[in-house]
Amino acid sequence: MTAQTAHAFAASFGMTYANSAARPGRIAPATPRPCDRLAAIAQAYVEVIEGWACKVEDAIRLSTLAADLTGLVDHAPQVCLGMAPHLALHSPSLRHGLSAAVLGIHLCRAVRLDARHQYTVAKAALFMNLAALELQDELTAPRAVPSAAQRITLWRHPQLAADLLRDTPGTDLCWIEAVEQHHESLDGSGYPAALSGDEICLEARILRIADAWCALVAPQRFLRSAMTPRTALHWLLSRSRQLFDPVLLEALRRVNGAWPPGTLVRLANRETAIVVDAPHGTARPRQVVSFLGAHGRLFRDPVRRDTRRSPYAIRDFTTLGAATVKPEHWNRIWELAAGPR
Repeated sequence: MTAQTAHAFAASFGMTYANSAARPGRIAPATPRPCDRLAAIAQAYVEVIEGWACKVEDAIRLSTLAADLTGLVDHAPQVCLGMAPHLALHSPSLRHGLSAAVLGIHLCRAVRLDARHQYTVAKAALFMNLAALELQDELTAPRAVPSAAQRITLWRHPQLAADLLRDTPGTDLCWIEAVEQHHESLDGSGYPAALSGDEICLEARILRIADAWCALVAPQRFLRSAMTPRTALHWLLSRSRQLFDPVLLEALRRVNGAWPPGTLVRLANRETAIVVDAPHGTARPRQVVSFLGAHGRLFRDPVRRDTRRSPYAIRDFTTLGAATVKPEHWNRIWELAAGPR
């Protein structure tokens, strides 16, 4: 989606630009590759959130990014789902927000919700943690435990973020409600208003699941190690009647399965690889792309592996530790994923 298309998309929801200076500029070339487009959106997202001043320009820029992200997910769904959790952003909370936005859009699509719902979920996910951004980043550190005062801030952050939106010209009620209610639970045990059932708007119920999933598989949070996708899915499904919308959880199972794109795995030959397709249910992926050798050295170029061959059979889930995927590798990884099988 180009900047011109994004402007038209935002305008279709009643948004107008007061003057040309308020229009966000193009954030990437007209026809970049999906990985480059997602990286450009991520960088622009960091700039918008860190510079948020409750001005109409802020709402316009974030809305345009949400529209652009929605279009990119439509164009390259697996790239967005697989790459978002691994983007090299300095703030874990911002990476979490972007990942939740991508997954939220996927859930909307899985239950056949229209572009308006996808757009609202994306905006809400990108904004939902602004009121506690620094605190949540601090709590991703090893052995970090929130104090009583910090727990109160965490409990209040949906309301505080919604208040910031209310103070910002150019926002809308659906956006505000989704942010304010994204920690509410079906049984009324959520916060900050203890809403239950149909009192919780649909966008917030979607965001509740996307937010929870991304938090469960995150590398570090409140002295808890990351869950594997399979364990996280089981944890959410086991609590569906109490906390989460079961229809949306079924959509999550269809979208992610046990081996969603972006999952890191260890192969029989001790290489580290990334899942790049979307197998159904608990089936293991047939194709992965290796980028880290048996001795922990990054490959010069990623290599596609057929997991049906014994040297490349998947042994288990894994994490990167101190290593990272090189930015220039992402395009090659997804080019290999799209190549002939």
